[in-house]
Amino acid sequence: MGLMLPLGTEANIRNINKGQVIAVPRGMPLWIQNVGNEEMTFLTFANIRDPMMHGCHTYEAFHLAGAQTDHGMGGILHGFSRDMLAEAMDVDERTMSQLIDNQEGAAIVRLGEALDRLMRRPEEGLGAGKAGWMADFSYRFGSAHRDVIQSRAGQLIIANSFKLPVLKYLDMAIACLHLENDALTAPGWFTNADQLMYCAEGSARVQVVWPSGEMAGDVEMNEGDLVMVPKNYPVMIQAGRNGFNATFVMNNDKPIAMHMTGSDSVFKAMHPRVRMGAFDITEEVDRRAYEQSRRAKTTYLLPPRRATRRESESEVVVDGANNIGVGMDEIQAAMWSMF
Repeated sequence: MGLMLPLGTEANIRNINKGQVIAVPRGMPLWIQNVGNEEMTFLTFANIRDPMMHGCHTYEAFHLAGAQTDHGMGGILHGFSRDMLAEAMDVDERTMSQLIDNQEGAAIVRLGEALDRLMRRPEEGLGAGKAGWMADFSYRFGSAHRDVIQSRAGQLIIANSFKLPVLKYLDMAIACLHLENDALTAPGWFTNADQLMYCAEGSARVQVVWPSGEMAGDVEMNEGDLVMVPKNYPVMIQAGRNGFNATFVMNNDKPIAMHMTGSDSVFKAMHPRVRMGAFDITEEVDRRAYEQSRRAKTTYLLPPRRATRRESESEVVVDGANNIGVGMDEIQAAMWSMF
């Protein structure tokens, strides 16, 4: 993959692999070549809260090269007159026609065999070993520290602007969730971010609740499905029998989560008497629900109830959980960003 930066900076090129995230600043050109022997699929998200094109709140992308098409994916050189382009580039009309007309593909093209072989040779000096500034735009989930690991439940990794600072300018964060079969996430919501969930593998049951206390949705997610959850809408996920792997994209670089069960739940933070009054329950019921429950020692990722006590309590939290490895100064900064 090559990323071109402004001011004539040398192109940054690096090899990318499964599980890697690349944050591309708005308007920065890039190219990608599949040098493997298998098909490669990329999942692309864009934050259109601030439109790239003036007044257009839809996803817009343009291509520097490619054939002219009827579906808006052609090369942008076709939009200029050839005489002015030839003047700007100082080339003759024949060369100009070759630059514009030779490529018959658009958006995704196949290289000729000779050029493909040259592009695959590391010794040809494309510069894949010199990542340069590219390191500031990428995050490798495959080798990253897990933010939450729970035996018999799964694991969670999140990349926010504390880990990948460029996300601050994109106003986005991304997370990877793995749930074991029948495991759940604690019901909860993001206070300052909408979230888009994409099922990469497996299946899950997803329930979303209206702020009014009514169910907004109870859906089955399978591979390739997308679910959108607005901020401050509580959501809960339970994996299917084959587990659940998902990618989450949030439109805030410092998303703040609130949970309703577990050691970091909003109810656990309340004084017992407040809970007793709010739910009109006895002290015994409150103790069973919030002190004696095995969920009182878990964080966000919940093993199925049939798990043994030892399994459900063997949680490892790396770098924190709800606050994803940040200190009180960063938490305070994230909270101020909500106002």
